Amino acid sequence: MKNIVKMSEIQKMPELSGSEVYMSQTEFGKKTLSIYTPQLLKYSQENSLYSSPRTLFPEGIRVVHFSIYPDTLTMIRADYAILYENEEKWEAKNNVIAQNAKGEVLRTEYLIWNQKAGKIFSDKQVQITTEDDIIEGTGFEADDNFENWEIQNVTGIFTFSDAQSADSVATDSLKVPDSN
Repeated sequence: MKNIVKMSEIQKMPELSGSEVYMSQTEFGKKTLSIYTPQLLKYSQENSLYSSPRTLFPEGIRVVHFSIYPDTLTMIRADYAILYENEEKWEAKNNVIAQNAKGEVLRTEYLIWNQKAGKIFSDKQVQITTEDDIIEGTGFEADDNFENWEIQNVTGIFTFSDAQSADSVATDSLKVPDSN
């Protein structure tokens, strides 16, 4: 019986785990993506409680996508994230903040990135801070560079009196340490 209990416990364990993980993706020798997470847990379909392979980031994630390193295209952070590997879909939850190359900042509690479709979206409350405005609503969709975006069910638009006010809303907390 002790062996049976141990086998069931093994099935709950991740296939791969790591702490303070830095990952970089390169294309043609150029850095295109940098990821940092305090904790990573990877589960395979055969050896877990989940129905499909996934990677969990239970203590949060910070991702920087570069156009040409070190020029940042987009940044995103969340307090919790999941990568559904078969679906090529990322789910970010809790204190999700994204910033695009134009400096526009998205804040929400829930965001999906569908890599296959090249779209990011949310059906939850969102707030986007632009150079001149703060726009709030429920529901959001954009391309995966967070360039062409649309908020559904807009509930408020707040205009700044000067550009300095908008800069004070942006955050430096999205920066990912460089792990060259």
